[in-house]
Amino acid sequence: MVRRRKKHLLFATYDDFEKAREVVGELKVLDLKEMVIDNIELYSPIEHPEVEEILGDIDKPIQRFTFFGAITGAICAFLLVAAAAQSMFTVQPQGGKPVIPLPPDIVITYEGTILFGVLSTLIGFFIYAGLPKSLRKYYNEKVSEDQIGIEVQMQPQHKEKVREVLKKCGAIEIREVEL
Repeated sequence: MVRRRKKHLLFATYDDFEKAREVVGELKVLDLKEMVIDNIELYSPIEHPEVEEILGDIDKPIQRFTFFGAITGAICAFLLVAAAAQSMFTVQPQGGKPVIPLPPDIVITYEGTILFGVLSTLIGFFIYAGLPKSLRKYYNEKVSEDQIGIEVQMQPQHKEKVREVLKKCGAIEIREVEL
């Protein structure tokens, strides 16, 4: 049996973008000094490249889904067409015609490549976007209008340090959730 450690979330809302950028910077400094934060997420109605630069890139390799889906589609489509050509070869006696003709098979192989590539990209998008998902119970609806939400995930013993940083930077509201 695997024992899961409990984690705490603090969800703070800010009405000013500068305050949100300041708190993300201070949380990163706190994390570098004392290693107290597990994850920081930003919720906002618009993009903020400066804050996303501070948080760092998120690795979501959807391109791999596309690549492997396209390769799988090409192989499956070619095998489908080759199997159909092979079944027709045994029925009719054909002289000088190859068993698996390549030029007519290229079009079907191309279409299978595109079809499987697109479908696997959609599947990868849904997986990494976490869809379908419901709104979290601590989510503040004002974040989708004009406020900025910052979710900080940490161990329970570091909760007060993080709360102090959030308050110091002028949080409007701080909600606490235990996972």
